[in-house]
Amino acid sequence: MATFSELCIGKRLCAAISDMGWTEPTPIQVRSVPEGMAGRDLFGQAQTGTGKTGAYAMIALGRTRAGSRTPTTVVMTPTRELADQVSKEMRALSSHTKHRVVAVYGGASISDQVQRLEEGCDVVVGTPGRILDLHGRGVLVFDAVRELVIDEADRMLDMGFMEDMETIISLTPESRQTLLYSATLSEEVRGIAGRSMRDPVEVSVSRDDVVSDLVRQYYVEVKRNGKMDVLRDIMANGDPKIVIFCSTKKMVDDLYEGFSAEGMRVGALHGDLPQFRRDKTIRAFRDDRMNVLIATDVAARGLDIDNIECVVNYDAPLDPETYTHRIGRAGRAGRTGVAVTFVTPMEDRRIPSYEAYMGREVERVTRRQVQNLEISNPELKAITKERRRERRRIESSKPKVRAVIPKEKPAPPTDVTVLSLDIGKSSEIDRTTLSSYVMSCSGIGEGDIGRIGMGSDSSFVEVSSDRAADVIRAINSTKLRGRRVRADYAPEKRKCRDKLKDRA
Repeated sequence: MATFSELCIGKRLCAAISDMGWTEPTPIQVRSVPEGMAGRDLFGQAQTGTGKTGAYAMIALGRTRAGSRTPTTVVMTPTRELADQVSKEMRALSSHTKHRVVAVYGGASISDQVQRLEEGCDVVVGTPGRILDLHGRGVLVFDAVRELVIDEADRMLDMGFMEDMETIISLTPESRQTLLYSATLSEEVRGIAGRSMRDPVEVSVSRDDVVSDLVRQYYVEVKRNGKMDVLRDIMANGDPKIVIFCSTKKMVDDLYEGFSAEGMRVGALHGDLPQFRRDKTIRAFRDDRMNVLIATDVAARGLDIDNIECVVNYDAPLDPETYTHRIGRAGRAGRTGVAVTFVTPMEDRRIPSYEAYMGREVERVTRRQVQNLEISNPELKAITKERRRERRRIESSKPKVRAVIPKEKPAPPTDVTVLSLDIGKSSEIDRTTLSSYVMSCSGIGEGDIGRIGMGSDSSFVEVSSDRAADVIRAINSTKLRGRRVRADYAPEKRKCRDKLKDRA
């Protein structure tokens, strides 16, 4: 196996890679980086978890100088989650080269993105729609682009981005280098490559090379009503950092509400949650403020956290490609992980399809054997412990600001305000329904709504403070499922001594 220094990417990139804890390049990096550094267009077949982001990031950062006013590299991704993940990895890789990386995608403040672009940047990572929007405003120009990256081309085609992709390609200089990566090589993908590349080098990583071989794979046969018991066994086995995949948003919400009611700190992630909450949840999980993330497949692509110890398929996925994407959340950055799939009696045929797709066995275990699996990874536990220690050190080094006690009652927080609504679970609504109702009747965006708490007959909703009054007025003049809903500012929680004073 080659070393990173042998890929001819330069000392500064190698230093950043060492800081990130990467020990050796993956097969896709070994095969594509030298060709890319030589200036060749690349047409790569690589699935999630193979290190393709690192491959094209090394090429782009290694071939361009930092300090440009307009971007020299543009990376197209199909989703905001992937754009966010790619931008974070490229920032880490550029810690010594000082390239400035800006992520642009819908669901986030466009004014903030405009400001960052106007301040100057070297790399833009974004979704096709937002890239074209910013170009149409005259903020994002392509005149200096030397590197164009098309990531997960097959998925962008599935999402209907063909026209946007080809428009962006046509707007960049013909002298650019183009790097295209796709999990599958359909005729449409090959067509894009043929129209946008000059004599490209085709680099393919077979399924045998996918990093999922670092994941120990197991399945356990369980009745549908017995899944929770086995899940608790896994969670109690060394308290691993774990991602739990469910097939429906309702199941994610049900598990999240059940664990939250027990006082556990867990996160939920699915497509109907506001972007504000999704970003906050991913940050908390990445920063080790929670050990458990419950998700649908919205997180299977783009969730790149290198200290996940275990993936549980609470619901066995229908197709083997989804299975591979899910378990690839463990076994990152060359480290080992564990995947456990729950299989009901009606789903026993799915395991052979996974095995045939990957060319390797998924081991059957009993519930008793699950309890004794070596799930906790000492290396990953050490990484988590060190990160927490570093955060505490940073927090303790911040200058202490002596608080000034005002004579008058302090104003409520200016960022988020909690509202109370006189409707809850007894009206057969869930968080998703309530979130959609609040946004649709008040006209606020998903970035203006935060956490939602639900009781039997009432609910609490976080909204941006500057929109709180508008939201209250809007809700109080509309109905949900035929019944009038009343909204108001939520009462502040009182301290215990105040409650005791009232009783005296």
